[in-house]
Amino acid sequence: KVKVSTPENSLKGTQVLLPEQPDRLRAETLSPFGSPLLLLAADGENLGVLLPSQNLYYTGIASPANLGRFVRIPLRLADLVSVLLHQPPLVDAGSEEAFELQEVGWLLVRKGASRRQELTFNFERQLVEVNYFDRDKLFLKITYGKFGKNGDRFPLLFGIELPEQKTTASLEFSDPETNGKLRPGIFQLTPAEGVTVVPLDEK
Repeated sequence: KVKVSTPENSLKGTQVLLPEQPDRLRAETLSPFGSPLLLLAADGENLGVLLPSQNLYYTGIASPANLGRFVRIPLRLADLVSVLLHQPPLVDAGSEEAFELQEVGWLLVRKGASRRQELTFNFERQLVEVNYFDRDKLFLKITYGKFGKNGDRFPLLFGIELPEQKTTASLEFSDPETNGKLRPGIFQLTPAEGVTVVPLDEK
């Protein structure tokens, strides 16, 4: 279940997400009856988006701007995939400091030339929050929660916040599977004959 809130509008729905390192992603937005409303596939370089009900196919490079048109989260594809796999990107750091937090767990602070990253771990050493700062200004916050039982370290609840864009997103997974075998070509879409193709990168 996905919820996204931006200054323009709020969206919610049911999706199937297939992220694969380092920069491949497939997302299928489903209707209440399970039929696809939107199909998105990115193979690291190219992005394809199919809207079956409108007979439209959008195609272009997998840039943050093009990706943001459809997922409403203007992140680089590789960064978005890392976030979805509970492996958020690390900033280049010249120093690291660790602190024990009495009521939470541990805090790891990584500092670079102008950017800072704060990672919070619970007492089970699971990553539960990551904050990114640029010159002490928060520009990205990621939260993880609702970890599976029986030693499963993959979270079921994700939160993403971009304060400058006033954008928030939450994802709650109900049937996660890791390291699944994916069929070849799943990160590419081929529009059927007669579909209207819309280039995303033309002015």
